[in-house]
Parts: sequence; structure tokens; C-alpha cells
Amino acid sequence: MTDRTTDGHRATGESIALTTTTAHYHIVVVGTDPAGLILGALCAKQGYRVLVIGQGGRGALYEHEGFTFCRRPEIVYGLASRPVRQVFEHLSLGFELRNLPRPLEPGYQVVLPHARIDVGTDEKLLARELTRGFPGQLGRISAFHKRVREIDAQVQEVLELGVHLPPRGLVEGFQFRRLVKRFPFLDDEWSIEDPLATFPHGDPFRAFAHAPFRMCSDMLPARPQPANFVRVIDQLAGGVSAFDGGPDTLRDLFLGLIAAAGDVRPQAAVAAIEVRRGRATQVILRDRRHVIGCDLLVCNTDPKRFFNLIPQEQQKQDYHHVIHTLQPVYYTFVGNFAVRARAVPEAMARHVLAVFDVNRPLEEDNLVYIGRDADTGATTADREVRTITASMRVPIGSATGGPATARRLLDRLQQRVEEVIPFLGDHLLARHTPWLRRSEDGGSDEIDPNELAPAYGEALPHTLG
Repeated sequence: MTDRTTDGHRATGESIALTTTTAHYHIVVVGTDPAGLILGALCAKQGYRVLVIGQGGRGALYEHEGFTFCRRPEIVYGLASRPVRQVFEHLSLGFELRNLPRPLEPGYQVVLPHARIDVGTDEKLLARELTRGFPGQLGRISAFHKRVREIDAQVQEVLELGVHLPPRGLVEGFQFRRLVKRFPFLDDEWSIEDPLATFPHGDPFRAFAHAPFRMCSDMLPARPQPANFVRVIDQLAGGVSAFDGGPDTLRDLFLGLIAAAGDVRPQAAVAAIEVRRGRATQVILRDRRHVIGCDLLVCNTDPKRFFNLIPQEQQKQDYHHVIHTLQPVYYTFVGNFAVRARAVPEAMARHVLAVFDVNRPLEEDNLVYIGRDADTGATTADREVRTITASMRVPIGSATGGPATARRLLDRLQQRVEEVIPFLGDHLLARHTPWLRRSEDGGSDEIDPNELAPAYGEALPHTLG
């Protein structure tokens, strides 16, 4: 057998037993995104031997100058949906699902140029907010939400059919075309219904509806896939939660389940993937001269970086071409601010989505997410120092500008936050963006490539977006 060195190239004259430590797993999950960890936990529950390789994945929180900041703010929603309940039931985590999440009321706020709307689960309070924010439009808004629920019910029906997406081969292609006749939203054509069609461009409610979708999705298409859009909107209506254990609660829960029956290596990274007869059979770990055998390899991280680990001569050109033509159009830029407690408005929700001009696209600094106390649970104890985490989408070229560009982006983000939190600058104690890290020689800052979270403009065809 030919040995493999740590960089994935072949070496000769040595026995693999003398130079590598080999192990075999039924399933190897590369990356620590939630979807792959859920799959790993479900498989471990069924008795499969599972390995999770961190591949540079990090927790949501980090320390800077004595403050706990957030590198990946997110809105937790959809925990009451049927698929989530089924996952927790299969994992015997019904108790955790009932007790770990803490409902937020309001779930989030949307700040528009002439309105601030609290969005919660109380229908009467929400109707009052919508009437105040969008006078004379409550009937159209109610019709919009009714249609969203109808389409989302159909999406749920498709998901329960277990359809393979995207379809491959003649049989799956024929089955998919039959399904499109029943469920038009499966098609990718621009003629598909837009649930917001009755609201013209520039209507404040259109911005109100799109703002949370765009911040909850890694897709920024010119027109979102209806299935993707209605899924997010309908699940947000079911409520937003937080965890007393902090934003890494679910991630750590699933990692713990996998570690109990398999193996978790958060610091490990894959240097190369061996493919034989169209199937991944081995991964070669970086810096460890370690080969891992597997029956199934799961990409649970950025697909473009993942597929670059496969030697070119082993790549399926047609499939890899599709992946490599997917180009991110934006990165998510995050900034953190430590402030004295009196800087935070009393009525500020845990999550705020600020739109500054409803007539402009919701891109770059025209749509800013602002979250408070991302490092804590749903209830925040009286603290003298609070944290504000903000994010916006920036063109991918911004990452090539180096530390100076990152600091300018942080300045711009702070200006936008101060339009919502006017006294932030007066009470600012520290600020930082996870985009910046200290160079290995310790002399200067540099851009951390692991913090460049991509947002794509298009999805793979026939994948529900």
C-alpha cells in the first residue's frame, strides 16, 4: 500500500503502518455547522461510528480585551416546527427541547425610516404594531401571511415525501417533473408566484418582510426562491428563542451526543480527500500524518473549499463545475461593541433589523442586524457592561483590502448602529471585528480567512433554494 504524507501527496519507500495511524468510521462529518451535526447525532444514535472534524469551525463566542464578543450572531427560530420536533424525539431530547429554549417577546424588531415594529407571537399585539407601522394595509398583510402559510404547508408536504434534490438520472428527473405540476414552487423559473406581488417595490412592508429573511438566509438572490422565503417567514412567525447557555448550546449538545458514541476532533482539519470509483473512501488530516477511512463523507462546511480538497484527477468534472461556478456575492461583516449599560435603549429587542432606505436594495449597509447581549441567555442580568453585535453584508472584494478596509467597514457599521442606538459612541468601551486577527509574528493585524462567511446570489438548480 502506498503511504500518504500530511499534505496529501504520495510518498514511496515507507510502509503505511510505520508512518500513519489509521482509523475507520462509518460516517465522517467535516465541519461543525448545525445540519451536519444533527445528521451525525442521528446516525450515532442508530449505532453508526461517527467522526466530526472541526475543519476550522469555531464557537460563536470569542474573547477580546477582556470582553466576550460574538463572531456569528443568529436568530434562533423554527424550534416548534415538525422536523425539529422529530429530530429531538429521535434523539430522546424532548425534555431539552421543552426547557433549553427561552421564548423572546418580542422576537425581533424591524426599524424602518419612519417606523419601529415589534414582531412577536401575540396576534393582537402584532396586528396593532402592523396597523401602526403600515396604516391601511392590514388586509393585504393578512392575505400575504395566509398565502405564506399555504405555500409552506406544501413545502412541508414535499419534504416529507423524501424527494432527492437536485434530481439525478432519468427516473428522478421524471418524478421531479411530475411533482412540479403539483407543487409549482419547485420550479426555478421566474414566472413562479411572488407572495409579495401585491406590494410594489418601495413599499415599506416589502422591506419589512425581506429584512429578516435576508439576515436568516445565506442566499441573496435578486428574487428569493418562494419555498425558501415562505419557510423562513412562516417559521419566524412561530416565535424566536434564546438559550441560557449561550449561542453554542445546540452545537455543544449535538457534539456531546456524537462524542459519547463516536469521536469529535474540533482542532483537526482535512488536507486531502481520496476518491475511488466515485466515492470518498479516505481523508488525510493536516499536520498529523493520519489517514481516516470512511463509508460516507459529509460536507458540513463551505462546499467550494471542501471540493478543492479532492485531487483534480479524481473530480467529476460535470458536478464540480456546478459547485465551482457558485460564486459568493457578499461576505457577512461582523462588528462588536462593549458599552456601558445606559447606552442600550430600554425598549430595544434582543434582535433588531434596521433598514435605512426602503427604495434601495437591502444590501451592504442599507440592512444592518443589531443584537444585544449575544453572549448571554434570554434573560440578561443587570450588568454594567453590555455587548452590541452588528453585522452587514459587504462585497467579496472587501476582504482583499486588508486590515485597513476592515477598520473602515467597522467605522461604517458603527455609524449605522448609532443611528439606532444614538448614545453608543458616548459609552463605548471597546470594539472589534472577528475579521481581524493578530499575525503569527505578533506584529500587526491581518484578515482571518476563516471568518469570511459567504452569501451566495444563486442556489443550485432544483434544490428549493
